[in-house]
Amino acid sequence: MAEIEETGEALAALVEKSPLNTAARLKLVSELEKSGKSEEARQQLIAAVSIDPTQSVAQLKLADLLLREGDINGAVRCFGLAQAFTPRDSLRLKIALALPPLVASNNEIALHLARVRAGVGALSAQSLSIPDPTVDGASLFYLAYYGINDRPYYEALAQFYRRVTPDLALSAPHCVDGKVPDVSGRKIRVGFVSRFLREHSIGKLNRRLITGMDREKFHVTVAVGPGGRDDLTKELLQSADLAIELPGDLGEARRRLALAKLDVLVFPEIGMDTWTYCLGFARLAPVQCVTWGHPVTTGIPNIDYFVSSKLLEDPDNPQRWYSEKLFQLETLPTSYPKPVAAGKLRTRADAGLEEGVNYYLIAQYLFKLHPDFDAYLEAILKKDPKARILVVHGRYPRWSLYLKQRWARKMGDIAERIEFVPPRANAQFLDLMKLVDVILDIPTFNGGNTTFEALSVGTPVVTQPHSLMRGRVCRAILRQAKLDVCIADSLADYVDTAVRLVTDQAFGKSVRKTLEANVPGLFERDEAIREWERFFTESLAERKTAPGPNPPDLSEYRKS
Repeated sequence: MAEIEETGEALAALVEKSPLNTAARLKLVSELEKSGKSEEARQQLIAAVSIDPTQSVAQLKLADLLLREGDINGAVRCFGLAQAFTPRDSLRLKIALALPPLVASNNEIALHLARVRAGVGALSAQSLSIPDPTVDGASLFYLAYYGINDRPYYEALAQFYRRVTPDLALSAPHCVDGKVPDVSGRKIRVGFVSRFLREHSIGKLNRRLITGMDREKFHVTVAVGPGGRDDLTKELLQSADLAIELPGDLGEARRRLALAKLDVLVFPEIGMDTWTYCLGFARLAPVQCVTWGHPVTTGIPNIDYFVSSKLLEDPDNPQRWYSEKLFQLETLPTSYPKPVAAGKLRTRADAGLEEGVNYYLIAQYLFKLHPDFDAYLEAILKKDPKARILVVHGRYPRWSLYLKQRWARKMGDIAERIEFVPPRANAQFLDLMKLVDVILDIPTFNGGNTTFEALSVGTPVVTQPHSLMRGRVCRAILRQAKLDVCIADSLADYVDTAVRLVTDQAFGKSVRKTLEANVPGLFERDEAIREWERFFTESLAERKTAPGPNPPDLSEYRKS
């Protein structure tokens, strides 16, 4: 068949002319998704499976899209049809782990968790094969936003993957038998590996750590996984003593990392994609750690440490939340660069906002909006008649529709004062933050980047700490800014503080004055880099007495 022209218009014309041309329709779907046109992509996929239900590729694409949009029943149905016509074990795992990004209630969360437990339990008792879990695997990404202790789920999933794909746990030659090298007289070789070392929260959190480490003591490797690249990626690669571009092929990626003979390997996050998750199973350095980029435990045996902070963790036995050994820095785990606003939106009119309205902004992704937070929003709207709560549209229009319906059911007409605004480029989003009255943090999963950004432009943030670290990030940042007054201890206190910041001019002015005085000290803190260097040194010394990894298959690393 002749090559299909790769433009959206040409593909749409071809599909209209030849509706049975599934290849053209699937390419059109890819173009639509790249353009953010998920509604049109869904319609094309529905047409494809209606014409030929046995088209497993179309069924899988539709299932993935429906799952991302939140239609879990539709997604599971499509996974099931694909399994009926093209059976594979990976589809059974996808069905077992299917979780929606948004839920209506804690009761719904409980039902999903029970289904995941039952599904993983049943699959763990069977003989399965998933040859390439980086492509065909599934994850529990949205579980992190359900506000629960998720350690047992991640541990069960890791055990499942180790049993089904045991070669994930291969070891590099220099890590055989748990050997820890003698680093006296030479630099400690530290590597950072991620797919998100770019203008992304992961890139921002780790930028100054990577570029600012003491090169007299440390040799720094930056390994960038498959995916997007930008100027920040280029900066980080150029700053490295060794820069490695890693392919999507997991075996080759492991081989390239093994050749670096790292002493310590840092995963800024694990759990946001299956490629990084699978890479974490291998033993590629004597010490391997993960940190707060995706602030949940991994359950993976070869991840030795979770690097957090005494400022972040609940003092009541925080180790219980982690399968890794918890290492708590004295500082926050980031030397965050000061954000720079665009300065293009100077007035509320520039941003499409009204005068005489009290604006409360939720700056985080929609899937962080736990149903428990609905009560906070309703109470603010009732307490402040001039309140209008702004929420940023997400990737999929159906997320916004779902939330509008959820809020209308719970709050009635008052929910009409919750408005959705379009997403903006980061610098212009900072402009918007500066124009609103207060930022509302979500207790079950705080904003890290968004808190730093809001405070950088002088807008206060209100939070309420949670027992899990992901719900204590904003508290730690506010304390560094001497804004303990913005840290609530209950729903009522949260609502009172948020409304008072807007309606009590003297109080609001005092808080902003304190913020202005302390905001410079929030950014580019070199002591955080020194704390990470302490971790690298101490963890290597500690691991000399730790048990070694499973016996490796060295053939993986004998390639030229």
